[in-house]
Amino acid sequence: MSVNTKKTFLLVAALILSLLLLAGCFGTATVSRGWAGVSAIDDTLIFATMTGRVYSVDSATGTVRGDPIKMVVPASGGLSCIPSCGGQQTTAIAIYSSPGVAGDLVYIGGYDGKVYAYQLVDGQLGDKLLWAYPSDSTPVSNIVGGLIVAGDNVYFASANGTVYALNVAKASNAVKASKVPKDKDIEVWKRQLSNKVWSAPAIDGDTLYIGCFDKNLYAISTIDGSIKWQFTTNGAINSTPLVSDGIVYIGSYGRCFYAVDAGTGELIWKFPAAEGEANSPQNWFWAKPLISGDILYAPCLDGKIYALNTSDGSLIDTFDVEEAISSSPVLVDNTLIVASTNLAKTTSRVYAIEISDGSRRELTSFTSCINAPLFASNGIVYIHTNGDSFYGLNVQNGALQKFSLTTSK
Repeated sequence: MSVNTKKTFLLVAALILSLLLLAGCFGTATVSRGWAGVSAIDDTLIFATMTGRVYSVDSATGTVRGDPIKMVVPASGGLSCIPSCGGQQTTAIAIYSSPGVAGDLVYIGGYDGKVYAYQLVDGQLGDKLLWAYPSDSTPVSNIVGGLIVAGDNVYFASANGTVYALNVAKASNAVKASKVPKDKDIEVWKRQLSNKVWSAPAIDGDTLYIGCFDKNLYAISTIDGSIKWQFTTNGAINSTPLVSDGIVYIGSYGRCFYAVDAGTGELIWKFPAAEGEANSPQNWFWAKPLISGDILYAPCLDGKIYALNTSDGSLIDTFDVEEAISSSPVLVDNTLIVASTNLAKTTSRVYAIEISDGSRRELTSFTSCINAPLFASNGIVYIHTNGDSFYGLNVQNGALQKFSLTTSK
């Protein structure tokens, strides 16, 4: 086994272990782990912590608005609460998917296998649950990837490979009528795929695109859930697809990156074009790519971001940050902001890369890793570390603000 292969195995094993093991009660504390990113509605940031709390924060001042929502479920024994817990009644819900936001509603996908809807009033999350899906005690499989809201529907996938479409407008109307939304009334469709799904879907028009561990990229009708086409790659897919100008871009665990026609599912190009090419990726594609102009930036676990020509997949440049990239980067003006984490997962660094000349500068570092996707708004990059701290990083001057998530509770 090569050194690079060993590094791939160790890093991804650590990421997978984070997903599979929800820490239960040890001593007096119950801790669930997750790596949700940040979402925003107007001037309000929505944070989901690793301890199952969801905060609404003023983006200008960094102050918490109201008290957090505490996402908990009854303790069930087993991993959630071992006998030494001393009779603890609830355990926190891990949240891996970034919150979905639309209008004045916030949707949370829990690792417990449920979607929760809360209302945002004057920038503050209400603590009353509007509705949950499923509404009974039987959850779907664990939710790892993010949720996406489009029109009247929210779309998501569960780890067992089922993709769902829920009509949130119907759910909201039921709540307004003082009724509990029935699952059968708000389910638009569900589609079972043949293996695990950890990625978030992407929507373009009437088509949903999502990757699966069965090595396929699927195009699914948002209308009825039928599969329009599927494209087979050379490895399992964990990253979220990017759709732009009629092309779907996706990377796989097979160390390849693909551009696929969004309408037909036909391959447009693959990088590298042939096995063994110089400058070929040495690790898996985990994080979501991004596009600026006619250049696609594909982050890889080998510590490099590959700048590819969107027309033919040719390599334009390679930006090396030397350590693994599992957090999705962001663009702020013409600056690429990327977070890397060392193999021991004890240190992470955030870099600014000027895409005009490839120059790199380190903005900050942390003594814990970063798996959550970065989020940018108004020149500030928001970071959630695995130490469960949230920060706002000013790209221009490097100022770092740590959010103090203290409340009256």
